Amino acid sequence: MQPTSAPKPSAWMTATLRAAHQLFDEPLILRDSVALRILGPDAEARLRADGVRQRHQLSVAMRTTMAVRARLAEDSWYEAQRRAVDQYVILGAGLDTYAYRADCAPSARLFEVDLPATQQWKRDCLRAADIGEPATLRYVATDFENDTLSADLQRAGLADDKPACHSWLGVTMYLRPDQVMHTLQDIANCAPGSSIVFDYRVHDDQLTDAERAGLQVVTTALAAQGEHLLSSFDPQKLEHMLGRFGYSQVEHFGPKELTERYLACHNNGQRLSGIFRMIRATV
Repeated sequence: MQPTSAPKPSAWMTATLRAAHQLFDEPLILRDSVALRILGPDAEARLRADGVRQRHQLSVAMRTTMAVRARLAEDSWYEAQRRAVDQYVILGAGLDTYAYRADCAPSARLFEVDLPATQQWKRDCLRAADIGEPATLRYVATDFENDTLSADLQRAGLADDKPACHSWLGVTMYLRPDQVMHTLQDIANCAPGSSIVFDYRVHDDQLTDAERAGLQVVTTALAAQGEHLLSSFDPQKLEHMLGRFGYSQVEHFGPKELTERYLACHNNGQRLSGIFRMIRATV
């Protein structure tokens, strides 16, 4: 079960999926050397004993979705570094572990953005697991519903005259559309060469009957734990808005593109749903 001190059930769920991926999936899409440690020994023991449920088709599909989206974000950061981008911003970081297992260049500067309560919970988990906080990392407290991201990042030391690579995973669907647009427009004002990778819920009329049925299951489960899906987007209209904001390149990653990129070597026939899709947009 999730620790009672954790502010968001979805953050704990994502961390558990990441850890379960290390135990139950082969070959790995996302290698994470600290995913199990950050959960703590009791949660790790429960997860290791949960093999029957973890091998259920739904559990496998959820882990695959989590691993693929994280892998795309991290691969985008690696590509950005080859273009001499040295600032990486992880929005809605939750228990994301990249900063604690990555071998970044000394010049790299990492920023984790989240609500203050979530950040305190995470740092408590890190201390309990004896996972060190790297000197290259800065914690940035912000609220996507009320705050201005760029101002909070600049106060934390982000160089606004240099490009930054942003990842924003598992967040937009819990915000209203106008709140999502506000943050995307804010990032579009960053230095040329800046980018963002994010996932979003596709509007219902773009889904198949099976996907709509699956979405209902997800929506009901999230509502039961106090979290609600508040936004969805039409991919073409979303691309149009990104262009208006000033993004010069918009790359779509639906189930077909992500399957070909990350699941081609898997022999279990796992495929991704089209309920959630991803975009990489570059200023």
